[in-house]
Amino acid sequence: MEEDVAADVVRRLEALGVDYCITGSEALPRYGEPRQTADIDIVLAMPVGEFSRIRDAFKADYVVNEPTAVQGRAMASVVAQSGLGKADLILDRDDAWARSAMARREEWDHPRLGRVWVLSLEDLILAKMEWSGGISELQLRDCANLLRTNTPGVDWNYLERYARVLGVEELLARLRASSA
Repeated sequence: MEEDVAADVVRRLEALGVDYCITGSEALPRYGEPRQTADIDIVLAMPVGEFSRIRDAFKADYVVNEPTAVQGRAMASVVAQSGLGKADLILDRDDAWARSAMARREEWDHPRLGRVWVLSLEDLILAKMEWSGGISELQLRDCANLLRTNTPGVDWNYLERYARVLGVEELLARLRASSA
């Protein structure tokens, strides 16, 4: 497959009519310093019970790994049979923050992928804090860089509200103090 795998995955999701947003390292350049990554992380507004739509749309060109529970969420992946790329798929969980994050996603002209949906700045920070569990230096460094780079535009009320919901309020306080 000659086409960029991440672009192909996004194109197929859009053809299926699946609401999605890019998170992780591929979303970083929207708000700050880019970071090299081996795959793309995509949140899907799709319950696990509808995953067969993904399987059917990708099985000809990808190895499709079925959803499994990872840190309280359903994760799946599609790996290009060419071996040239992978997309991790985070199936939509049904809680207030997940619904808010999908509603607040932003359209962006990604330098490589074209027009895509990405998490908002605040939701990207929250996602990285939650995923890090407070121990991943890489994720926490990303959060600190995002806060430092975007300080004037950060919606602190939103961040604080959902940091409490996600149980990362102490981590946010530490990051806020270090980015001041």
